[in-house]
Amino acid sequence: MALSFCGNDDHFNSYNVTNGVLNNGCFVDALNLVPHVFLLFITFPILFIGWGSQSSKVQIHHNTWLHFPGHNLRWILTFSLLFVHVCEFAEGIVSNNRMMQTNHLHLFMPAFMGFIAATTSVVYYHNIETSNFPKLLLVLFIYWVLAFVTKSIKLWKFAAYSVGPQHLRFCITALLVMLYGLLMAVEINVIRVRKYVFFANPQKVKPPEDLQDLGVRFLQPFVNLLSKATYWWMNPLIMGAHKRPIELKKIGKLPIAMRALTNYLRLKDAYEDQRTAEDPDRSPSIWRSMYRAFGRPILLSSTFRYLADLLGFAGPLCISGIVKYLDPQNSVQTTDKSKERYFGVYFMSSTELLQNTSVLAVLLFLALVLQRTFLQASYYVTIETGINLRGALLAMIYNKMLRLSTSNMSMGEMTLGQINNLVAIETNQLMWFLFLCPNLWAMPVQIVMGVILLYYLLGPSALVGASVIVLLAPVQYLIATKLADTQKSSLEHSTDRLKKTSEILKGIKLLKLYAWENIFCDSVEETRGKELTSLKTFAFFTSMSIFMNAAIPIAAVLATFVMHHFLNEKGPTPSEAFAALALFHILVTPLFLLSTVVRFAVKALVSVQKLGEFLQSDEIGDDSWRNGDMSVSFEAGKKPMGMTKAINRKQPMRYQMDNYEQPTRRQMRPTETEDVAVKVSNGFFTWGSNLSTLSNINIRIPSGQLTMIVGQVGCGKSSLLLAMLGEMQTIEGRVYWSKHEARFKQRMLELTDTNNTAYLFLSAANRWLEVRTDYLGAVIVLTAAGASIWSLEYGLPSGGLVGLGLTYALTVTNYLNWVVRNLADLEVQMAAVKKVNSFLTTESENYEGSMDTSQVPENWPQNGEIKIQDLCVRYDPMLKPVLKHVNAYIEPGQKVGICGRTGSGKSSLSLAFFNMVDIFEGKIVIDGIDICKLPLQTLRSRLSIILQDPVLFSGSIRFNLDPERTCTDDRLWEALEIAQLKNMVKALPGGLDAVVTEGGENFSVGQRQLFCLARAFVRKSSILIMDEATASIDMATENILQKVVMTAFADRTVVTIAHRVSSILEAEQVLVFSSGILVESDSGPNLLSQEESLFSVLHRVHTILTADLVIVMKRGNILEYDKPETLLEQEDGMFASFVKADM
Repeated sequence: MALSFCGNDDHFNSYNVTNGVLNNGCFVDALNLVPHVFLLFITFPILFIGWGSQSSKVQIHHNTWLHFPGHNLRWILTFSLLFVHVCEFAEGIVSNNRMMQTNHLHLFMPAFMGFIAATTSVVYYHNIETSNFPKLLLVLFIYWVLAFVTKSIKLWKFAAYSVGPQHLRFCITALLVMLYGLLMAVEINVIRVRKYVFFANPQKVKPPEDLQDLGVRFLQPFVNLLSKATYWWMNPLIMGAHKRPIELKKIGKLPIAMRALTNYLRLKDAYEDQRTAEDPDRSPSIWRSMYRAFGRPILLSSTFRYLADLLGFAGPLCISGIVKYLDPQNSVQTTDKSKERYFGVYFMSSTELLQNTSVLAVLLFLALVLQRTFLQASYYVTIETGINLRGALLAMIYNKMLRLSTSNMSMGEMTLGQINNLVAIETNQLMWFLFLCPNLWAMPVQIVMGVILLYYLLGPSALVGASVIVLLAPVQYLIATKLADTQKSSLEHSTDRLKKTSEILKGIKLLKLYAWENIFCDSVEETRGKELTSLKTFAFFTSMSIFMNAAIPIAAVLATFVMHHFLNEKGPTPSEAFAALALFHILVTPLFLLSTVVRFAVKALVSVQKLGEFLQSDEIGDDSWRNGDMSVSFEAGKKPMGMTKAINRKQPMRYQMDNYEQPTRRQMRPTETEDVAVKVSNGFFTWGSNLSTLSNINIRIPSGQLTMIVGQVGCGKSSLLLAMLGEMQTIEGRVYWSKHEARFKQRMLELTDTNNTAYLFLSAANRWLEVRTDYLGAVIVLTAAGASIWSLEYGLPSGGLVGLGLTYALTVTNYLNWVVRNLADLEVQMAAVKKVNSFLTTESENYEGSMDTSQVPENWPQNGEIKIQDLCVRYDPMLKPVLKHVNAYIEPGQKVGICGRTGSGKSSLSLAFFNMVDIFEGKIVIDGIDICKLPLQTLRSRLSIILQDPVLFSGSIRFNLDPERTCTDDRLWEALEIAQLKNMVKALPGGLDAVVTEGGENFSVGQRQLFCLARAFVRKSSILIMDEATASIDMATENILQKVVMTAFADRTVVTIAHRVSSILEAEQVLVFSSGILVESDSGPNLLSQEESLFSVLHRVHTILTADLVIVMKRGNILEYDKPETLLEQEDGMFASFVKADM
């Protein structure tokens, strides 16, 4: 056809202006080109020449400063304008091809130029906004005015010639008038707010604090809508990661609004606002708090999800139209198109446009792009909100942890494992629930819409397919319930296994020295077996769920098509069949997610219950109590007015972090000085009972000096320290102390933010990838549709094959995402395989030995004779020796003391007795057998040791004394009596079966050490090694321990690694080490008589005499406290008697 702007048809003169130029349709269309040409002519020089020298002098680190009013509305209106221009262009092209002798460029060229101008306007606006030069926005204001006027003229003339809403071009023009008017209003609002023209004093603005901080690199909240939707701002990071791995410091900090502190304050306010003065003990609802703090983004995400789901149905409908109208029999012929001619050109209806297969292909492409964009936006918003919620919950848990009493832990009311589960599991459960939350209300809408469209396509037969889905839904629910129960069981076994493994790792040294590895390993393996059984059951139900998710749509399709054939005596047409198939594919997603959503909903309910119980657990006191003010009213504890806005952006965030819930410092009285670190006045403290544990405490602990607290077992030494740390309930008095609680909180918040930053970048990277694979999938669908339409004109494929190809082309996007994500996950998970493989290749101990167990006498070692011959020991072949050519002889039943300065090799010798270190030269012979030849299990099971740190395991007292279960009750009670614990254990509920909490926290340190002594006696070995066993206990308990050892082990060999020289003064033999060399060996009295000996020097240097202040306690009361030299002068004082007894 001939080419001309106004066309050159025989029956109509397109250039006739006798009725006025505005009555000539071609002229009006030409007039509509003027605003677009104007904008391109003005903006291109500015865009390409630049205005850098004229831009604002405000320096920011990122070109993402979006500060003009109505920014998001402008972008939304511009995107809408671009879509309408595409529709206008399509309408013009199709109209031009209908009964036109020549090409009428005026039908589609203004639309094309409008599209270019709209694109230019948003590029121009973005550059103007980021460089903060608003005066240049006047160009856009003029453009919107001109475009509004010219489109209004066109609409007016349409109305004058009876062109109305039944014509598509009229509707498009009306939409353009409305959009240009709204954009013009947005521009007027910018002028009104910023006052950049027509006003004497323009508004000055500064970038937000985040954009002034070079460390903030997560820019999603600050970029424009296009970059938000496509994650374009991630490109530099993705490109950099392709070249080298991303380091933690490269991802920087989070914006203020996304930090854990901000979200914690938001959630805390929502939580605390539920308490009222009338009912201060009311338990706030965590669900309500979450909704108030994070409900808005969830609603936004749900909106995106609804839009995505609705657009998802455009695919099947477009496929139905393409397949239907590719068939010449279904093409609609207009009998008299002259009736629809105005201004000499054809005006079509919207129905006619949608009968064009090329238009449907383009609409299919645009619908896919928009659907995937909204879907990824929904995913991102929910993930970001979930991460923010998790950060807020972690901060609440950390804050609560610091307020818990130590008694909560020691009495077993709250275990470390439970708190770890709250931090690691429950917060993640709620985060994942929030990820899936929009599905709860999106799935029903998706299912209902799918059924309605199926009914529209196939009639009543579609209800049969829907009935199949409804009938099989209870089966899905049953499977989901089983999955939830099984996973809960697996989680319990997993928690138990982790607890046991953690205890093994904490006490691994003791387990090896006592040869108890197999006992504890069997316990872990037993728990692991239960866990594996649960996991296998979980895998079975997961497979059932996947099978049902795949089988239900197939069953529904078969039932629908069979019923359709039965009712209509023929099968569905290709357009109906493939559209229905595509719809059933869409229904797979909600059906697949149903069980997952139900499962996570159940988990979330359980997690909220646990968190509620934790947050409502008893506290020792609030911050006002900790600050020394006991008379604080309820209202004073609530947030001040105006604190809803948690973050003050005018103040740098670092100052707010420093002041985060810091205790207010009391003004010092004139008589007080800063030299006092802690002062307790008239203090009475308790663990929660009515009786006070500590009574009438009055002390002042000076700053910068060493203060020591001494007293008998159970007298209250540890309780005093805990009271000063605020861990006990105050009955009367005030404590003041220098505490680091706020610093800990800040550290925890920083760690949480670091974790959340990585999580958010991972989420954004996933969205970056999925958006691009989604768009690639849309291009594939468009290509397939275009190729099908083009090839069908040459008679290549049939309509049925076209429908088949397009239906499965729609699923390409999902497979693209699945393949790429799984490959990436595989690469990440292989790192775990690498770690496990590295661990498996680590060299382990040689348990075998050169002697067989049967060759070792059953009663070995019977005498306890030890010969150390030219012994050289090291911890690793690459390290220097820690013991060098040591020679010593220990007679049977001899009491030997080993001493030396720190690092002299004392403990290394004790480990050498158990072959725990590398004996690369020399040997240790016990009762005639070289210990290096013995199997490790045999050697270690025949010796006894008491370590410096008392280790108890959760379970019972019986289990801690005799995990092998080889001893009678009488023998266990005998051991407890020797350790002076019998009466105490008898008083406990259960006696020998009384509960020992994790780490033995329900016993004092001294009592734990005495339990370890009883454990050593139960074994009844002829050799006992005491490796600084008295280092962590007081002198009184040490005296008890020493007396018990001398009595109970009178006929056995005892080797004592001495922490205090005074404990081995009477030893029959003392071995003194220095730098791994045995420098002195003789009896204690003989060495002490030699004033120049190292032993004498060590004895003279007594630790307690170097203290600046000594506190002496008895039965919860302080008897003496002063400088050690002052207390020593009081010969009848308790401290003096302690020292004399120790000397």
